[in-house]
Parts: sequence; structure tokens; C-alpha cells
Amino acid sequence: MEKYIAVVNHADNKITKYQDFAKEADANAHVATHGGFVCSTPDGSINYWVVDADKQTLTYDKSTHDSDVAAVAAVAYKDARKEAYGDIGLQLDMIYWDQVNGTTTFKNHIDKIKSDNPKPE
Repeated sequence: MEKYIAVVNHADNKITKYQDFAKEADANAHVATHGGFVCSTPDGSINYWVVDADKQTLTYDKSTHDSDVAAVAAVAYKDARKEAYGDIGLQLDMIYWDQVNGTTTFKNHIDKIKSDNPKPE
């Protein structure tokens, strides 16, 4: 991503069409031809850039980004656990043999998975 953005079109405070440029003069020339406005490229992902057409600014919405990252992390442990649990048939076999032998293989298996992939607080 270059240093300057020519925001050509936007909707609902999101960019729908843009061009990036290394030089501000090139971005201004593009806007003179195609419309829009020029601003410095904000930090972060384009998915979290917010357009203010009245002020002709483009900002990075870090709080929404951080919230989305936290939401993904809050459920990522579930996928990790699901994969680590393994095939349901093998789990049932562990339970069966634990009952036959008076062992705790299945419980130990589950405890380790939960320990290795803790639920976020």
C-alpha cells in the first residue's frame, strides 16, 4: 500500500473504489480527473477504514478491529478442541475400555485437551 489514497467512491462510510499513490501530487491529479478526495493512507486493514466524506478523511477504526480479533479468539479454542478430541468412534472406544478396565484414559484425554486449549475468560 502506498502513502496516499484517492478515495473515488464510498458508501456507508466504507471505500468502494480507490487508488493508492506514492506521491500526493499523483493522487490529486487522479482526483481531478475521477473525483473524490485525497488523504494519507491510514494504518491497518482496509476493512476497518472509515470514510468521513464531509471532512474528507479516512481513519482506521482500531476499536472495531480489536473487537473482531477478540471475538475470533473467544471461539478459536472450540475449533482447536474439536480437532484434538478426534474421531467420535475412538472416544467411545476409550470410554468402553475405561469401563471394562476401571481406567480414566478418556477423562485424561479430555482433561489434556481442555488444559492445552483453555476457554478464554
